[in-house]
Amino acid sequence: MTIGKEKVLLLSIMRNEGPYILEWLAHHFTLGIDDLLIFTNGCTDNTDKILDRLEVMMPHRVKHQPNPKVMFPDRGKWHIMALRFAGHFGRYKAADWLYVTDADELLNLKGDVDTLDDFFQATGPADVVSFTSVAFNSNGHKSASPDLVCKRFTETSSQFDAAAAQNKPVITAVKTLYRNAVQGPRRPHRPVTNTFSQTGFKWINGSGAQMPPDFTDGSGKAINALGSRDYGQVNHYAIKSAAEFLLKVDRGDAVQTDRLGASEQYWNHANRPGDTDLSGAEISSAAKDMLEHLLADSELRELHEESFGLREAQLADILKTETGESLARAIGYFD
Repeated sequence: MTIGKEKVLLLSIMRNEGPYILEWLAHHFTLGIDDLLIFTNGCTDNTDKILDRLEVMMPHRVKHQPNPKVMFPDRGKWHIMALRFAGHFGRYKAADWLYVTDADELLNLKGDVDTLDDFFQATGPADVVSFTSVAFNSNGHKSASPDLVCKRFTETSSQFDAAAAQNKPVITAVKTLYRNAVQGPRRPHRPVTNTFSQTGFKWINGSGAQMPPDFTDGSGKAINALGSRDYGQVNHYAIKSAAEFLLKVDRGDAVQTDRLGASEQYWNHANRPGDTDLSGAEISSAAKDMLEHLLADSELRELHEESFGLREAQLADILKTETGESLARAIGYFD
């Protein structure tokens, strides 16, 4: 799968994402992603081992590296250092397109659009696409589950329908797919190029509308979610269940360990009631076939299944601490 015959490389940073990797990989590979270049930071739940096994199974499609920042913890930022390091890899230089996303995000192509090829058939040619990020709340789930993430969480944390009825914008972050030929620093949400509007390239949103110069030539990383998601959006499962959020807080954020900060406030903001959105609640039949194929490998299946147990043990340890129990009570884990 490609965009036409052009290669697409997905870049990501992971820390303790073991149970979610295979769903995430199968989904993105069957959308049209060709290559994965993944950087990890001190994993304890088999994330690194799962990625190493995937690299053995698919060496031409998966490359796993420790984030170089693990050697320089007092320097730079996790995402920025990894993105700079990525530029030295041959598969990065050979890629026609780049896409930077996280393990808690699934690119959701909508309606009759099933692949990136379908997306560009719907929108017409473009060189950069900023997909609106749509955050999903906990759906009331307290505990983790082996079920697919996309099926478990189907309620957004923003009330888009009400905002649309009142003609009020809902500003949310973007994640961006772009040609490698686009110049400028690579950042987690977008490339930054001050003269994009003068290059002859075309930058669109998930509805196919062309983005104005004040966005393309700036460094803004958020747009109005209303009217920008007809053919695609990014489903962002930032908190998942209460148990999974406790694990996320304990491990620290994959980008920087102190960003979650006031964790109760983070949960309350992300767990606001919103709209039901079933547009990405199923992975495709092709993704299901790939997931089944991956789990047919006994070593990979064992690592995947073991990751759940490792996380349950870690959760038990968290709940034995005063701060862990306090946060669990605050977010309703025991209710």
